[in-house]
This record gives sequence, C-alpha cells and structure tokens, in this order.
Amino acid sequence: MDERRLAEQFAQTGNLMDLCASEDWLKESAQAEADCGGRVEAGLTLREYAARLGAPTIEQLQMVKLQSTLFSVLRTWMESWELGLSFETTYTEARRLIRHRLQHLSPEQQDWAKRLLAGPEQNLAFDQQSVRSEAIAMLGDILTQDDWQTLANTAAQGMAIGVLQMRQLDIVSAKAS
Repeated sequence: MDERRLAEQFAQTGNLMDLCASEDWLKESAQAEADCGGRVEAGLTLREYAARLGAPTIEQLQMVKLQSTLFSVLRTWMESWELGLSFETTYTEARRLIRHRLQHLSPEQQDWAKRLLAGPEQNLAFDQQSVRSEAIAMLGDILTQDDWQTLANTAAQGMAIGVLQMRQLDIVSAKAS
C-alpha cells in the first residue's frame, strides 16, 4: 500500500481500517497477493513499529470496544435509510464524526457508555432491541445538528456523483454501440 493512499485514508476518516471497506482496495490487495504467489508479509519493520507503539491502554481498548459496538448498530441503522450509492461515503463520514464526538461525551453519555461496556457480551443482535434502540438514541444524541447537516450533504453529494457516473456510463455505452 502506498504512503499517499494511507495518508489520505487517515486524513479522511482517522482510521486506516476503513480501507478494508473499499472494494477497489480489496481488489488491489487481492491482486498484490496473487502477483507474489500469496506470500504477503508485513516485513521486519513491523516489529520495530509495534514495539514503538507499546501495549494499548485499558482506555484505548474500551474505546475500541465502544466504537465496535456503536458502529455495528450504526451500520444497521443507516442501511435502513436506503442511501443507495451514497451509503459507504455517508457511513464513513458518520463514523468519523462519532469518533470525534466520543472524545467529548457529556457526563450522562459517559455513564451510558460505561453501562454499555460493563454489560454482557456486546453482540448487539436484532433480538436485543432495547440495547440497540438505546444505542441508536445515543448516536442520535451524540451527533450535533451540524453533524446531521454534514451527513445530509455527504449523502446528497454521493448520490449526485452516482447519478453523474451513470450518465457517463450511458454516454460511453451509446458511443460503443
């Protein structure tokens, strides 16, 4: 993976793992693996990098667990919005906004997050409607009016780009015929 792309992804979402949701990135990764016969390794420099990072703190692990829980609920919730072509960009933006907001929770929100994390396994399946509903309400509360406007603009822009791409495909198809 080239440094430029990693830097762009980090600047956009603050999470390099979001690349895993990109179909283009997955195709490139699969091609890189195929090109080298399946021998993809992190390399020796990874040890040095991991040693510099050190072990994660309890707070960092709790934040990862909280984000994992909230983002699984967020995905299901946003899928019900039927965003179509703009889903991935809007979902990525929502995660970025939530990560930022989680750094500045009110005391009530902090208490709720602690209760959520202290509960049994945080596997928020559909049968746990009350926990899921609480998480959706909390997500709605965490995001500000400006955040909601940003999500609306992201969704609208994503849809516009999708429509314009479809128009380009129609023009190319017509010329090929």
